[in-house]
Parts: sequence; C-alpha cells; structure tokens
Amino acid sequence: MKRAISFTFAAFLVAASLQISAQEVAQNNVKPVTNSLETVSKLQPVSFNYDKAWAEKLKISPKQQYGFIGTEAKSTVPEIVTVQAKDYAAGKNAYRSATLTKVDYENLIPLLVGSIKEQQQQIDALRQEIQSLKSQNAK
Repeated sequence: MKRAISFTFAAFLVAASLQISAQEVAQNNVKPVTNSLETVSKLQPVSFNYDKAWAEKLKISPKQQYGFIGTEAKSTVPEIVTVQAKDYAAGKNAYRSATLTKVDYENLIPLLVGSIKEQQQQIDALRQEIQSLKSQNAK
C-alpha cells in the first residue's frame, strides 16, 4: 500500500509540474522605434582584429571580425554598448584588468528592422511618384 501511495504521489507531482507554464514578463513603456534609418546610418561598420598579445591575454579571438568601434557606436546608440572589465594574468597569482567595449548586436536588430521598414516606405513612395509621372506623360 505504501508503494502505491508514493507512486501515485510521484505521478501527481510529475503531472502537476507539466501543467506549470512559464509566466511572461511584462514589458513596460512600449513605444515604437522612430528614426531608425537615421540612427543606423550614423553607424560605421568596420572590420578589425584585436591585438594578438592582448587577445591571448584576454582569451579572445585575434581573427578578423566585423562590427563597430564601440566608442563610436556608444555616441550613436548608447543603449547597445557596454564596457566590460576582463581580468588577465599578470604574473604568479597576480591579475590585472583590461576594459573591452562591447556592442550588443542582438539589441541592434530592432533598429535594423526599423530602418528596413523606413526604406521600404521611401521606396513605395518613390514608386508611386514614378507611376504618377508616367501617367502624366502618357496623356
């Protein structure tokens, strides 16, 4: 009887845990992003690589990368840039810290989508204007 009760209780726990759903975190202050094309146009894409000695110390890739210069991106879109301290060995049991400016490319995506949508609106307006001019010339 004891085994049956513990088995039933275990089955109940499994069933109950399967019914628990994730709670969505509420987003506050939701506003449409405006002027994304203007913002994105200010960003200057670059290719770069970290200094080989620093890359080795900080355990980051020395290979060619694509992105933005952090300080320039920060002046344009400060919300996507963070400064991160990274420790590195500076002798036996001694560590120092170097700072890396990082761009959060995932948070850049909504701006890119917004700029594409703005460009599409411009393209559509130009198409309408061209069609209107063609219609006037045809008369």
